[in-house]
Amino acid sequence: MNISTIRHLMDSITTFAQNWYPISLIAGVLLLILGGNLLVEGGVAIAKQLGVSTLVIGLTIVAFSTSSPELALNAVASWNGHGDLCFGNIIGSNIANIGLVLGIGALICKLPVTGQIIKWEFPWLVAVTFIVFLFALFASFAWMPTSLQSLGLPWAILLLVLFCFSMWKWFQLGRGESEVAKQSDDVTPDPQCSKTAAWVMLLGGLILLGVGGKATEIGAVSLATKIGISQIVIGGTVVAIATSLPEVVTTIIAARKNHPDLAVGNVVGSNLFNVLFVLPITMLITPVAIPSGPDPWIYLGAMLIFTLLAWIMTRDERVKTREGGLLLTLYVCFLIGITIWKSMS
Repeated sequence: MNISTIRHLMDSITTFAQNWYPISLIAGVLLLILGGNLLVEGGVAIAKQLGVSTLVIGLTIVAFSTSSPELALNAVASWNGHGDLCFGNIIGSNIANIGLVLGIGALICKLPVTGQIIKWEFPWLVAVTFIVFLFALFASFAWMPTSLQSLGLPWAILLLVLFCFSMWKWFQLGRGESEVAKQSDDVTPDPQCSKTAAWVMLLGGLILLGVGGKATEIGAVSLATKIGISQIVIGGTVVAIATSLPEVVTTIIAARKNHPDLAVGNVVGSNLFNVLFVLPITMLITPVAIPSGPDPWIYLGAMLIFTLLAWIMTRDERVKTREGGLLLTLYVCFLIGITIWKSMS
């Protein structure tokens, strides 16, 4: 099979996916979920076999794995020039992780929050969320140099530097004793899992994420074009919820098995990965221009408000059931408000 034949086959598959975009979107989401689950199990198994601390597993590998659907989708969509979809997916996923994921987790059980998350992780999440808001604001100014009028290489480097600092901090924490470090048993695979099986799960998950990312991207873009809704709205709602499903599953499992700190840590770690790793990687592939109009600022403002609200709720070392209900209600109201506003505009 030569290159032209392969290219023709890929074009035919893409055309089919565009024409049958509902099937493409659903299949892509299912592949993202399956791929994310395989990556979680394989990644954790490999980490434990290598003797990595449970804190590092919980806050890095698990958080990265549950953020991998966002990374897979954004890498594919960014490569194809759909920056609005990428931007909306990252911002919308962070909103969904707090409003939907943390809200559901708190409804299932009261979520005790360790002092480490209160002292370091949540304040750091609030800080980097505000930094991303400022980056987008500066990039939207006409008086900024041309190279800085989109979220490209300079902004990506700054975010990756902050990501490296976060990783260093987490590895430092992994050396000591903390309650967070004891919470990862609910997502670990069978300890008898062989190295070969672990690597097969890891690589298989990556492949499924790549295919699922492409299918979801085609379905989402086709849906946005068909019904006349901007890509940033589709990315911030439908796709964001879809790519946040691994976090939902992980948090529900953690809460039901009475490991609430992992549930909170998964949300915080995933949001940090989204803004400090997924976003800059997307920007390195293709610079993200801030879309015109109020859409990006509504999503950025909502992300900052939801993050601040969740941080306030954790200050008393617990996310209560009624607070989880409030987060979930606010998220549903946010989705309804966006839907009504876009239908009237």
